[in-house]
Amino acid sequence: MRKTKCLALIFLAVCLILVFAGCGRTFGWLEGDAEDVVTTEVTHGVYWMDLGETKLMKVPYEIEGASTEEMIGLCIEGLQKTPEDNAYKSVLSGDARVVDYTYQSGNKLATIYFDESYNKQSKAREILVRAAVVKTLTQFCDEIHYVSFVIGTEPLMAKDGTLLMMRGKDFVNSISGSMEYVREDYVTLYFASEDGTKLQAEDVIVKYLSRINLETAVVNSLISGPFSDGLKPVLSPEIVVNKVNVKEGVCYVDLNKKFLERVEGQSFELNIYSIVNSLTQIAGITRVQFLIDGVIFDGAVEGTRIDGMFEKNMALVYRPESKAPESLIELPKSDDALKKDIEQQLKENGAAQKQETK
Repeated sequence: MRKTKCLALIFLAVCLILVFAGCGRTFGWLEGDAEDVVTTEVTHGVYWMDLGETKLMKVPYEIEGASTEEMIGLCIEGLQKTPEDNAYKSVLSGDARVVDYTYQSGNKLATIYFDESYNKQSKAREILVRAAVVKTLTQFCDEIHYVSFVIGTEPLMAKDGTLLMMRGKDFVNSISGSMEYVREDYVTLYFASEDGTKLQAEDVIVKYLSRINLETAVVNSLISGPFSDGLKPVLSPEIVVNKVNVKEGVCYVDLNKKFLERVEGQSFELNIYSIVNSLTQIAGITRVQFLIDGVIFDGAVEGTRIDGMFEKNMALVYRPESKAPESLIELPKSDDALKKDIEQQLKENGAAQKQETK
């Protein structure tokens, strides 16, 4: 049974509970019409954009097809509808016109074909259209993992010349000046091997905010954890990145005390060299100096001190048996990593403003 049918049963059960409870707001946080709240939570939806074309909003929309192809068609139909709320508008309008679509069950890829006029859109609007279409289609994660676009006869390609296969997590809901992805770099990140005793490399493409330096993006990506199966996180997700900057070949990484905690009993050396090995592959960085909340930590963890400078240590890296090279996975920053970057930028902006007023 498809997710939509299961969710419909859940919705019915919630309604029955509310009826027998004799109260329209069984949960203290529900306000207004309980049915509207439940519908928003349990049904699928489509994305609209605001009139200023700066952000998206997900709204409930009935999507239930007998096949994946039918569901794709219903999604496109919903994205084309004119919203009743005059504060929003549909994303598939104007120059964004869908002419066809296909589905490949083998790699769970939906391909959307657009008229050539698609390229006439502004950069900001095009990003929103892509985000809305991809996020709407990939909510059916059992059936659709990736979405690709074809404009006229030309497929949308990644910078490395491969087909751009997009996922919902590739996008945030806003493209205001502080939120738009405008930089991307190939990097090698080091996470824990499956047995938690070694580090193992993961080659990815990291997308990050224009005002965030690459070093900060790398550290936040490490905190967010690996993408590949068989790799484990090394760093606590509760780590706060205070600041990351580079001076004369040394990368200064200022974190909170959560950095000193081991994950799942792994050696503290993995905490250190996950960051060190990832950062020293960036041109211009030869050593890493750690700080804890702005000061050099003079204690030790498992007998290991971090008050000195660290250089790359490949002895801790596990190298799987050689095999045919795989093409790099395009891995945009996860929502958690992007959130950390945004918080970091807001913090730095606030500090800069205070400095200017002095």
